[in-house]
Amino acid sequence: MDDEEKEKELQSLKELEELKEEHQIEELVKFDETDIQEKLQDNAFRIIQYKEFYYKELDIYENLERKMEALMGMRYKFYKFDVVEEWTKKEIEDYCLPADQKIVSMKKIMKRQKRKVIFFEMAWKALEKQGWNMKVYNDRDKHGI
Repeated sequence: MDDEEKEKELQSLKELEELKEEHQIEELVKFDETDIQEKLQDNAFRIIQYKEFYYKELDIYENLERKMEALMGMRYKFYKFDVVEEWTKKEIEDYCLPADQKIVSMKKIMKRQKRKVIFFEMAWKALEKQGWNMKVYNDRDKHGI
């Protein structure tokens, strides 16, 4: 792993930690006998809330994908007609576009957004699982198991 890849990995971990700190998912999904009733009441709301976060971030990501497609087309035309007219489509796609600074910047933005989508999907699914776990816990407690 070179220095640039290490830097990207560190940035990714930092962004994930910031999301975890901001949303305190680990605290939301923990429960015990002292707070289970409160967590049960709150769980449905939290599932809906994090599902909405997920779909909002997914929508942003899908819009970025459309913008990336448009940007790739514009940058392709730039290289094909203004810079290297004699190159083939494959050469432009293989050599020019991956190094294009606008495309590289957009890919970074998209990766950051994709991490948000994944985070909120995991949070929503964790809350759904928590609801089931609390139900099982509550049922066992009622039956003395």
